[in-house]
Amino acid sequence: MNEENVKLAKIKKSCHAGKIVSVILCIVAIVGCVSAMIGGIAIVSMGSKFDTEINRLIEEGKINSEGDAIGKVRAIDINIGSVDNLHSDIPALQKAIDDHPYAVKYSMICFAAAATCAIAAILMKLVSSVFGLIQKEDSPFTAKVIRRVTIALGAVTVVLFFTSGMAFGLLGALVTWVVYTVMDYGKTLQIQSDETL
Repeated sequence: MNEENVKLAKIKKSCHAGKIVSVILCIVAIVGCVSAMIGGIAIVSMGSKFDTEINRLIEEGKINSEGDAIGKVRAIDINIGSVDNLHSDIPALQKAIDDHPYAVKYSMICFAAAATCAIAAILMKLVSSVFGLIQKEDSPFTAKVIRRVTIALGAVTVVLFFTSGMAFGLLGALVTWVVYTVMDYGKTLQIQSDETL
């Protein structure tokens, strides 16, 4: 029985560390989301001025907008294509694309980064709450913990499916199923152990 208490103490200690890390990552993701939103809004509000400055920097050779490089260093690894390929069926948006395509392109990148950071913040908050639950419970295999872990892994699986493709989505689904099965088995063993005592 003493050995089981030592194992539970180790699990709770690991969960405390995991909760701290996930809270820090959540805060970083929130700051990234807000920064990207502010950047996107600033670029949209600049409009043609942003395009004028980008064109000047392209002519000076400081920016290669098609490869998203600043000087010899890649600034970001997101490329939504050439500004010549941007088009919209919405007349007002098409007018904005025709008037200032670089502002539209880079504001779209900022808003996509903000959405990604928002999803990451939500997932980190969910992971943090799971660690908190495991830390508080006598057994890490309660129904509440299992449900929250499954939801967190399911959300990550959905994000992987839509961002990285079907292969990573299926891998995430497999990991979710395996973790759920292991935790459910642990819950069953815990119930049997309690009934035996």
